[in-house]
Amino acid sequence: MDIREEFRTFIESKGYSLKQVSQATTLSKTVLSLWMNGEYRGKNERITALISNYLQREKERVNADDLPFVEISIVKYIFEIGRLCHTRGNIGVCCGAAGLGKTVAVKNYVRNFADSILIESDSGYNTKSLLLEIHKRLGLSGKGSVYKLMDEVITKLHNSGRLLIIDEAENLPYRALEMTRRIHDKTGIGILLVGRSILFENLRGYNNQYEQLYSRVKYHKLLDKLIQADVEKILFAVNLDSGLCETFMQYSACNTRKLEHLISHSINVAKINNKQIDKSIIQQTSKLIMV
Repeated sequence: MDIREEFRTFIESKGYSLKQVSQATTLSKTVLSLWMNGEYRGKNERITALISNYLQREKERVNADDLPFVEISIVKYIFEIGRLCHTRGNIGVCCGAAGLGKTVAVKNYVRNFADSILIESDSGYNTKSLLLEIHKRLGLSGKGSVYKLMDEVITKLHNSGRLLIIDEAENLPYRALEMTRRIHDKTGIGILLVGRSILFENLRGYNNQYEQLYSRVKYHKLLDKLIQADVEKILFAVNLDSGLCETFMQYSACNTRKLEHLISHSINVAKINNKQIDKSIIQQTSKLIMV
């Protein structure tokens, strides 16, 4: 296959834009476009070499680390509560330790239901920055005072039947959480808050002073570690022997992210050494990851 055709096929299959490739290769979008169409008048050999290196790196990265999406119990719980909030216009909260797969679950929910909005908050968010993000996700300008932003968000969402998901919601200060409650009350949309367990405390307040906010929560779920059935599903999805389930559970501490790293690294170590994955390889590989 011609390198240009291979490159075009690869980025289309992965949904990569020329902007993403440009950032990864330092080649401008214009140069990439001209090269793809056989119209580049510069040193084509240099571009071809850079693209070949890019393709090799990306294929190795994808093959080494990408595990298939598996509907484990954590995903199931988040989907169920998310759907209840979505269809009934309620507020729900899903909390659990880092690395359980909460973010993967909500991203897949949004892919399944296009009328849902996902906001991934961080420690720098305040009331206005959260409003700005929601405003922009609704196709609005993302500009204006807090009052103007709130008014336009409410107008846009009123009786829309949509779902607002806020991931890592434990990062939000009380005023931002209270604002989500006001959006819910004034629009009737569903809201799903997802984060670490401290989110429950943030919603209640240390002296239960935030009753007006917490009392609006209709559904809540404290997410726990992976169960054996979850691990068996994941091993089946990557064609690994279910007899290794107990060993993988032991060395991953039943944490989804750690399990995925352990599986990926174990596959690579076994491949490098031309061996089948066994308990000794899993034990050896576990020393390479933080558990």
